[in-house]
Amino acid sequence: MTGFRCRSIPLVLALFVALTGAASAAQSWDGTWAGGWGHGDGVQIIIAGDKVIGVYRNGDYPEVLSSDVSRDGSMLSFWWVGGDGFLQRTSDREATISIRERGRPVRAFAVHRD
Repeated sequence: MTGFRCRSIPLVLALFVALTGAASAAQSWDGTWAGGWGHGDGVQIIIAGDKVIGVYRNGDYPEVLSSDVSRDGSMLSFWWVGGDGFLQRTSDREATISIRERGRPVRAFAVHRD
């Protein structure tokens, strides 16, 4: 009986680690996310891997200063010259964005991955 336990414990541990890892694997933000056009707040965020490489705002592509993904991958923060944004995933292809820009109130609306 002891031999059975010794052999089954590594198998059970391996199965547990595999299932836990699959369940907690973060979804990638990779792609182009856009929205807010109907409300005059149109934004397009271009993400490579989990780094924001481009933001389209007010007819321009301001310099992206930095971006950061939360540990669980459900939130992405990014900063550009003149503002910042915070994306919170609501599904694989949808998120809510909150935008702050100098001289304007904070706005929040839905964006979708193209």
